[in-house]
Amino acid sequence: MSIVDETGTETTATRRTPAIYPRLAYSDERAAVEYLERVFGFTEIRESRMEWEGQILAWLRLGEGIVMIGHANHDVHHIYSPAEVGHATAMVNVEVENIDDHYGHAVAEGANITMEIEDAFYGYRRYEATDLDGHRWHFTESFDSIRARGGQVAEDIDEDC
Repeated sequence: MSIVDETGTETTATRRTPAIYPRLAYSDERAAVEYLERVFGFTEIRESRMEWEGQILAWLRLGEGIVMIGHANHDVHHIYSPAEVGHATAMVNVEVENIDDHYGHAVAEGANITMEIEDAFYGYRRYEATDLDGHRWHFTESFDSIRARGGQVAEDIDEDC
């Protein structure tokens, strides 16, 4: 497989698809791709997109993770959008670089924040949001990563007092 990068240069793909990745169902998968790119910073792997009869399957990357976006498919795969069933059916956990900037960008782009950013007891800063169809996203960054980029976590501030 080849990839066309941001400069328009074609390169050979060296990353392989993870052994496990979710397929999320949306009522409007094109709108979902646009939303996930704009609000949460995902990048579509354009050469992988499949289109037929007005529907698409798209693979989006964020860091080392991949998620497949597709139309709700009741007949073959029996998957539904949370918008159809009235609640999220799973939560996607995503580790990001610089969660503070990621959170600020998501808020500025109108994300539906369902858990404000906070430092968790298990060594990660986190926040949660739902997307336009109601899929739940849990974003994290480790305290070690935050400290490595020069940031502070709540326990560091408490120890200084």
